[in-house]
Amino acid sequence: MSHIDDRTTKQMIDAAMSRGAKPEADSVSFALLDARFRAFEISMRLDAVIAGVRAVRATVTIPVLDVA
Repeated sequence: MSHIDDRTTKQMIDAAMSRGAKPEADSVSFALLDARFRAFEISMRLDAVIAGVRAVRATVTIPVLDVA
């Protein structure tokens, strides 16, 4: 089992986010394959990367203009 704090997992989260992956298995897997991670690396860390993508997306805030 991999933890979100390991270096490779962080690189995978960054790669998935830069490719616009959604926090879903297919989306993250395809993004990581596109980033040339190996299948065994992806399968070992998929849950942690999905959780990381979800966490990063949750911390992004979009400014809202107050147009009255």
